[in-house]
Amino acid sequence: MMKQKAIAILTGFLICLIFCFSCSSLKKEPVEKKHYDFNINIDSHNRADLGSIMIVKEFAIDSLFDYHSFVYRLDNNEYINDYYNEFASYPARLISDKIAQALYHSIYFTSPLTAGNSNAIYRLSGRVNKIYGDFQKTNSPKAIIEIHMILEKKKENAFQKIISRTYSVIEPVLSTRPEHLLKGWNSGLSKIIVQFVNDYTLQERT
Repeated sequence: MMKQKAIAILTGFLICLIFCFSCSSLKKEPVEKKHYDFNINIDSHNRADLGSIMIVKEFAIDSLFDYHSFVYRLDNNEYINDYYNEFASYPARLISDKIAQALYHSIYFTSPLTAGNSNAIYRLSGRVNKIYGDFQKTNSPKAIIEIHMILEKKKENAFQKIISRTYSVIEPVLSTRPEHLLKGWNSGLSKIIVQFVNDYTLQERT
C-alpha cells in the first residue's frame, strides 16, 4: 500500500512539473520583427529648386524581391525570406522615394511640387532587378542591388528617352547581420545615384 501511494505521489509530481514547464514555455515573449529604411549619403544642396523639374514615377520591382522581408541568396537557385528583418515599406517604394529625394536636392533637378507636373522637363522611371544579401559564401557576404533607370526628356510636348541603363553594384559587407547588409545596400544605392547623375551630365553636354 505504501509503495503504491509513493508511486501515485511521484506520478502526480511529475505531471505537475510537466504542466508547469509547458505553461512557462507558452509565456515566452515572441521575437519582434525589426524594420529598416534606407539612408543614403551623397552631396546635396540647401536649395531644392535649382534644377529642371522632374517627375519620378514609383519604380517597379522583380517579383522575387517584392517583399517587406529581406531576401537572402544561399545557392544558385535558392533564395529565402527573413521573417524577422523587414523594410519599413515595400522596397521599390522606398528606393523610388530615396532616389527622388537625392535628385531633388541636387543642382540638377527640382520636384514638380514647386510648379506642377505639366511643367516637368524630365521624367524618371525604373525597375529594381535585384536587391538581396548574397550569402553563398558565408565568409564573404555581399549586398547586391541592381536597378534599371530610364530618363525621358520633354521635346515638342512629348517625352523622349535619353538614358536607359542598368546600374549594378556588388558591395562586400562585414557579416550577414541585417545592419551590415543594409549598410551595403545604402552604399550601393548611393553609387547608383552618382553614376546616374554622371550619365545625365554627360548626356546634356552632347
